[in-house]
Amino acid sequence: MSSAEYQVKSIDYKGIIINIFYHKKHFENVNHLLENAKLTLDYCQQNFGKYPFKTINFAEISSFTRGFAATAYPSVIYMPEDMVFHANIHADQKQDVINELAGHELSHLWWGNSQINPDNREGAVMLTETLAMYTEMMLYKKMHGKAKMMERIKVHQQIYDNEKGLFEDLPIYRATGDVPHISYSKGAVAMVQLSDLVDENKVNTTLKNFLNNNQYPKKPSSMDLLHEFYKIAPNEQIKKQIDQLFKGK
Repeated sequence: MSSAEYQVKSIDYKGIIINIFYHKKHFENVNHLLENAKLTLDYCQQNFGKYPFKTINFAEISSFTRGFAATAYPSVIYMPEDMVFHANIHADQKQDVINELAGHELSHLWWGNSQINPDNREGAVMLTETLAMYTEMMLYKKMHGKAKMMERIKVHQQIYDNEKGLFEDLPIYRATGDVPHISYSKGAVAMVQLSDLVDENKVNTTLKNFLNNNQYPKKPSSMDLLHEFYKIAPNEQIKKQIDQLFKGK
């Protein structure tokens, strides 16, 4: 819950009310956030299924709040002032922080506890953070082109390479929340490579079917998702490559 003297910008987008709650002096990125929310809604509804609520609420919170860059709850996404609302998003032409945070967090309304409830074991974050990272990358590609997206993938590969020597190097399908460089960065790299191997549309159809077949109260695991990926492998060689992406170290 957040409480403040907010300004509010609201629109009705295809029957879904999008509300943005922000400090009156922090208006500069509101329209960009709104456009990103619309793009994310379009992509996720087209590829993964219907948005499960009637509203989306983005709420600005103080930069004194620490411990996360942004966080999503059912129909509400909290985002800090210094990283989104009052950030200079034009300072780094190679990065779109609004896309990275807003697109990622909004996609958790598909890849999170709103629609699925992953089994609480090793690999659960593959069904939440890894799939949110994939969605974030596909949105980045849609907004900025594949070449720009691949620049972001190189950054995530570097993050993983820099961090892997400091922790146990688990495969993605066994990753936990303690090793975010695996579920986030290595996961993003693997999912983009998967989309190149078998086609983005086939990956998205598989994810939609997985979501539909594993609604609450089912408790899917990362192996359940891997078995779905195997089904779209056109041959044994591609299946082995999928194994290497998600089971390899």
